Amino acid sequence: MLPDGQEVRARLHARRQQRGGWHYQVGVQLWQNRADGSVEATEHQAWVSPAQARPIPGVSYQDVPTLRFSPAKGQPQRSQPAWTLQHLPHRPGHPGATLLHVIGCVPSDQALDRRQALAALSQPRAAACTECDAARSLAPETGRSAP
Repeated sequence: MLPDGQEVRARLHARRQQRGGWHYQVGVQLWQNRADGSVEATEHQAWVSPAQARPIPGVSYQDVPTLRFSPAKGQPQRSQPAWTLQHLPHRPGHPGATLLHVIGCVPSDQALDRRQALAALSQPRAAACTECDAARSLAPETGRSAP
């Protein structure tokens, strides 16, 4: 729901539970002016309340990354999947590459679990984003026994 009452469809990128309830990170497709005078599609993302977003009937949200509130730690805890990939195209003098992000850093249609993120990062010309500290988020988890 937009501030003026219009209803639009948006992409749900993540959801997080807080002491006061749930919030949802949604992305709305908009047009953006380019420096050359043309326009391109872009996505505006924001965290909204349940009053500002509601589910679309028939759409499954089971794979949406979810941060659940942990009363013991007093903060949301991330569940999987939690990473996305950005494919950087080839341009003169620079080969194409893949950049791994923590979910929410850049818009993406697909979320990866830990195993998929590690596999993607092991590919040639793949790197972890330094803005969202994706590499640190993939560091071995402590306190877990090996399977």
